[in-house]
Amino acid sequence: MMLADISISLGGNFLFFLVLFIIVTVLAILFYRYTLPPLSVRRRIILSVLRGIALIGLLLIFFEPILRLLRSDTQQPVVAVLVDNSQSMTLPLHRDKSVSRAEWRQQLLKENHVVNLSSGTKTELMVFSSKLQQLSETPIDSLQSAGEITNISGALDDLKKDLSRKNIQAVILITDGNYTAGRNPLYDAEALGIPIYTVGVGDTSEQRDILIGKVVTNNLAYAGTRVPVDVTVKSSGYSGDNVEVMLIAGSTIHDKKVLTVHEGTLEYRTKLFIVPREEGMQKYTVKVSSLPGELTEKNNTNSFFINVLKSRLRILLITGAPSADVAAIRQVFSEDEHFSIQTLVQKDQREFYEGSFSRQIVDSADCLIFIGFPSSATENYVLMQIRDIVLQAKKPLLFVNSKSTDYAKLQLLDSYLPFRWSSVSSSEVFVFPSIIERYKLHALVNLEGKITADNWHQLPPIYKSQTVFLAKPESDILASVKLQNVVLNEPLIVARSINRQKSLAITGHGIWRWRMLSQGNPEIQDFFSLFLTNAAHWLTTREDGKNVRVLTVKEMFTTAEAVEFIGQVYDEQLRPIDGAELTVELIGGQEKSQLVLNAIGNGMYEGSVQGLSEGDYSFVAKASRDGKLYGEDKGKFSVGQMNVEFLETKMNKQLLEQLAYRTGGRYYDVSSVEELARDLNKDVKFVQKEITKTSEIELWNWHYLAAALVVLFSLEWFMRKRSGML
Repeated sequence: MMLADISISLGGNFLFFLVLFIIVTVLAILFYRYTLPPLSVRRRIILSVLRGIALIGLLLIFFEPILRLLRSDTQQPVVAVLVDNSQSMTLPLHRDKSVSRAEWRQQLLKENHVVNLSSGTKTELMVFSSKLQQLSETPIDSLQSAGEITNISGALDDLKKDLSRKNIQAVILITDGNYTAGRNPLYDAEALGIPIYTVGVGDTSEQRDILIGKVVTNNLAYAGTRVPVDVTVKSSGYSGDNVEVMLIAGSTIHDKKVLTVHEGTLEYRTKLFIVPREEGMQKYTVKVSSLPGELTEKNNTNSFFINVLKSRLRILLITGAPSADVAAIRQVFSEDEHFSIQTLVQKDQREFYEGSFSRQIVDSADCLIFIGFPSSATENYVLMQIRDIVLQAKKPLLFVNSKSTDYAKLQLLDSYLPFRWSSVSSSEVFVFPSIIERYKLHALVNLEGKITADNWHQLPPIYKSQTVFLAKPESDILASVKLQNVVLNEPLIVARSINRQKSLAITGHGIWRWRMLSQGNPEIQDFFSLFLTNAAHWLTTREDGKNVRVLTVKEMFTTAEAVEFIGQVYDEQLRPIDGAELTVELIGGQEKSQLVLNAIGNGMYEGSVQGLSEGDYSFVAKASRDGKLYGEDKGKFSVGQMNVEFLETKMNKQLLEQLAYRTGGRYYDVSSVEELARDLNKDVKFVQKEITKTSEIELWNWHYLAAALVVLFSLEWFMRKRSGML
């Protein structure tokens, strides 16, 4: 980098500045022409110079001068060499297994085919798996090929960020072409705007191998319920051999089947079953037995997690009068084998159509649903008994409004509801739900990914009385009332979780319309049943009422990833606590370690840990402040048990050829790579690049200038005092 030019510009008129410059210079000279007491010529000159320079400095501040420095530099042309460092490079290069892809790659990098190009051209070695990294002074032989994913598009995108500061004019990409993360790299390759020369590492023919290709099952299951697990086994190079496919949890084999593989490359689908017994997050592994001469056994297993819920929830539906909503809700829970539903329809003050009221019916329920209850026919004695049971046992409640609701009697349940009301009116209007942006991913809005926030606007309208409803401060408005395309600040669906008790309310009625009028629309026809069953699960899930909640962002991590934790801490009234010490103890085998999560505000905490070795982990999180323990939480996760790098064992030659062709480069396999350096020097006109950088210094705002003026005036004052001047 060399300095090419220096210039100064002023914020005012230059002639005016020149006149003032001459004036202050003359004044500085005249000021010390005659002095009392008389001074030597030398001292008067020094004082005049100090005064003059200081005044000129003040003058510069008023005219706001800017100093511009122009620097230029010449950069050599660079060829970026991107090297695949993922686990798939540990596979054999050819069928004979005499050398691995990694060994051949190491030898290639040591030879002149890639690293040494024509004079004046530099090569920069970079490795990638999950991200792109500079291979600065690290010996080539030290590459471990340990990356658990291959993200070619991410590597090219990272390289693009270097184009503005480096004179990169070509890329050499050394890989097997199988990307297991990110998007199709063709788009990022074209966006670079420079040629990519691809080197294919591997064999294009299928090698002898058997692997678990895909496992499909439910993320949620119920304890004691038989859960199917669909497994796809892929085989190549074997004929007539038998393999055993097993479903394992810990050391227990829960199910197994024998498959006979046939000649060629084929996929076999089989179904295994498991009956979870314990509630909570459970890990399972599907394994296929190995065969002699396999390419690798690292793809013979695949693990997954299932969140096991309580086997059968008991729903008690209490309604003030028969209605279409009652029939629709009862039908949904009756059709689902994971629920049992009992209905109490009000007949008179003490009687229900199903018989007399008893405390035992309410006590035995896991979740209550009120539809238009209490009504004018509800006796206070019955209502008080229900209220006492609900508050003592903290029963979760789904409240659905109705014409039969008696708001005076509903007041007895006020502390139990997520809303308040005023200006009771029997007049009705049609309204639509409008999802609040911050709750788009809430479990009651995004329904298992089948119904998203974008689908809610397709729902038909329901009825709502013109009674004014207000959400309580601790409640969450999931959906507001939308009336004639105007979104009102009034809740239509509102949820509350406080003091280990949950409630959910729909302030409108006629929700049967969400079921009947959505038929025929494949996007929302399952909305009604999904919403109700998810509401029942959300209401009965006790974890949301804990004072301390800690979880990982996912259940499966690669060894290259940081394990990220998210935590929340609340006091006894479930108010967020910011000043707590939230520690997470990690337990993996015989090893234990501890992590402290950092507070990020509003009772939220986060933290991460890297470098965990492969294996299954559990954790215990504890929160305390000033010696007081607020609570704890537990969880599980796994590290490094993903085998995506071994699901495709042959080289993706077609992709590598396309990458080269569409960017103006060339493709080489292991037999023709010697031609790479020659073709690069012939195809690419490597030229130096001159980079000019301009930097500006605002002298008038420069703190060094202010310091210099202080020094000059101080020095002048000091010399005057030493000379006996006033």
